[in-house]
Amino acid sequence: MHKVTLARNEISPLLDRLILQLEAEGRLTQRAHFRRIQRRIEVAHNEWDLTPPIIDLSSASAMGFKFSSTADALVARILDKTKVLVDALTGESLTRH
Repeated sequence: MHKVTLARNEISPLLDRLILQLEAEGRLTQRAHFRRIQRRIEVAHNEWDLTPPIIDLSSASAMGFKFSSTADALVARILDKTKVLVDALTGESLTRH
């Protein structure tokens, strides 16, 4: 449960900021993608529930999303925060695609 709490305390506030930034930029598809991830983190009951949303975070660039410099900085910070979780959950480092 520690990792679920860590995700909620460390990653959710950054996702809040990213979602607001994307909305301000009119990037509603990207906003919806990150909002879905955030909701999945919010309802996680255990570490394994975190695996899909954390992996989805690393796929944003592979999906063809282009970010402003502000949004890209937030994405980078989110990925930095998730690295520890990904290492613990999968035994591998997070790779940004």
